[in-house]
Amino acid sequence: MDESSTCLNHTVLLRTALAKITDWTPEYFIANKSNCNAILENLDALKEIPLLNNAPIHAFRDGQLVKFKGMIQDMHNPEYYLQVYEVKNTQTETFQLKCGMYTDSAKCLPHEMILLESEKNQNSERHTCIVISTPGLNDWAKETYEQSHYSSIRSTNNHKRSLDNDNSETTNYLELIQKKGRISPIDNNEKMETMKCNTRQQSAFSKEYILNFPFPMDDGKACIVKIYEDMSLKLNQVIEIIGFISLDPLLNIAHDSDETMTEAEMTVHHPPVSLVPRLHAIKIIHSTKQDMTIASQVISNAELIRSDLHLILSQLLFGDHLAADYLICHLLSSVYMKRDYFCLGTYPLNITHFSVTKCKEFPKYLYKFLTLFIKKSYLLEITLENLNNLTLLPKKDYECNRLTSGILQLSDNTHLVIDETGLTTGQITQVGRENYNAICDLINFQKVTYDFEFYKIEYETDIPVLILSEAKSFIPCQTQVLLKVDSESESVYPQIIKIAEQYLKDENRLINIRQYLETIRDTKFEFNDEDVIKEIQNDFIQWKQKNKNADHLHLLMVLARLLSLSYGSNTLTIEYWKKAFQMEIERLNRLPGKKET
Repeated sequence: MDESSTCLNHTVLLRTALAKITDWTPEYFIANKSNCNAILENLDALKEIPLLNNAPIHAFRDGQLVKFKGMIQDMHNPEYYLQVYEVKNTQTETFQLKCGMYTDSAKCLPHEMILLESEKNQNSERHTCIVISTPGLNDWAKETYEQSHYSSIRSTNNHKRSLDNDNSETTNYLELIQKKGRISPIDNNEKMETMKCNTRQQSAFSKEYILNFPFPMDDGKACIVKIYEDMSLKLNQVIEIIGFISLDPLLNIAHDSDETMTEAEMTVHHPPVSLVPRLHAIKIIHSTKQDMTIASQVISNAELIRSDLHLILSQLLFGDHLAADYLICHLLSSVYMKRDYFCLGTYPLNITHFSVTKCKEFPKYLYKFLTLFIKKSYLLEITLENLNNLTLLPKKDYECNRLTSGILQLSDNTHLVIDETGLTTGQITQVGRENYNAICDLINFQKVTYDFEFYKIEYETDIPVLILSEAKSFIPCQTQVLLKVDSESESVYPQIIKIAEQYLKDENRLINIRQYLETIRDTKFEFNDEDVIKEIQNDFIQWKQKNKNADHLHLLMVLARLLSLSYGSNTLTIEYWKKAFQMEIERLNRLPGKKET
């Protein structure tokens, strides 16, 4: 058989299997793992798999293959289970080996019994983690993901018989638990009594407490994900899971027979499947960068797209073109290297001196438009009460044996916009001081400290921070842009907002800006021109003589890099260096007490 015939047969095989992907079961996947894994590499095949993110749980059936994209919020200890177990048929006195992978329960027909002491049984462990809907994901990003992964959700009542022809109506589920290193079944009478007890226990815990989001998310979901292969995953990472959903109502049972768990821990680790389903992963996809074709188009049209974005931002910033230049650089910033506590690439920004009296809603208006451009963001309103009471840092809850989320538990490239316009004078509590320090650490070092009570762990982050305040922020921020407000723009600001909204009704313009920010942020940059390096050295010598600020070179280099990238250039030229240099001079000259440089 020639090579073309082999490829044709392989394509036919994939297409045949592709038509059945929505009917896959754990048994079918195990029996056809090699072919199934090949199919899962096909993007068209993935689009057929129903999406869990924004659909009600009751729209899915137990054991159905689904997709879910979210952020790893917590990681639990490995879970022990029977990977292979022997079953005896009491009618025929025959024996059979069954697989316990990709399910929470052992399948056993009424005339079968599991031989728990069989030497043929194989114990194994699977990793478990809590994955929640990505915090701060903006509406357009959700819609884009749904459209690119569209598939119909098959009704539980109308689905076809599964590929393995299992008689599910006669299947008896025997839940397996681990107790002191020994796995044992629970009989049905015990289950019913435990279920009643569990209902009483769970009533003491709110839905919000169990879901454990960093901040309220109306359409957010949480899943307990069980992973069977070793892979490199980390806290706060965004992943896409393809796996079998487990919705067996018997999983709602709190394991009273496990004396090692507290009541709170049982409730948190065994929540109702209607609220927190289980997902048995067969494939995990890490976040991918922009398509190369799209990236190439964006780079070639960068100046044109930047011009559109600059026009919008300058109008939103009361006609201030310099502030718009700085904001574009801020939106493109990301950490590209860390050395100890020194972060390269981060560019926090403090925009000040706008009139809250005349434009009270300015921070919310600006944030609203930013959410149209960037995938992930969160508006943190800092008032004295919020500062003293909000939970910003994640903390380990040993009673429940879980990581209780805080507002700053965010995935990389989530833009944090801090609105200080409601901040008043008053007494700061100990919690307030801790929250203040947490924000300072995030801005200056791109780290968030997780509180494990007996010790603390610093987690690296990449979260751009924009601060909006009338005067200079009470949070240290090296780059303050004092707005030069055009009085005419200020007087007709509501009309400007309407015009900007109308301008962005052009879907192509909006898509271009989104792709521009996404692509440019991930573009590699090089400082490799000796003439430019020499020019920088000469300019900075003069700078130090006038400003006496040796630390400013780092900020200037970051600004020059981001400015170059914003125009689609991945190298620094003398032209962009001079432009960045002049921007800084103009910015500094606006600040109180600064003289012409």
